[in-house]
Amino acid sequence: MILITGAHKAFALYKAIEEGVNHMWTVSAFQQHPRTIFICDEDATLELRVKTVKYFKGT
Repeated sequence: MILITGAHKAFALYKAIEEGVNHMWTVSAFQQHPRTIFICDEDATLELRVKTVKYFKGT
């Protein structure tokens, strides 16, 4: 489980979810794990695409 809160962490969430696995952003390696859970607040989603946010919200 990864907890990401605040606008100052928005870029890290973007790198973790929307880009591929990268050695510069080790959090992106969780894309490979079958049971990863990202928990974030609304501010942390500011860098994500709207389509990505809607997908994970389920709407």
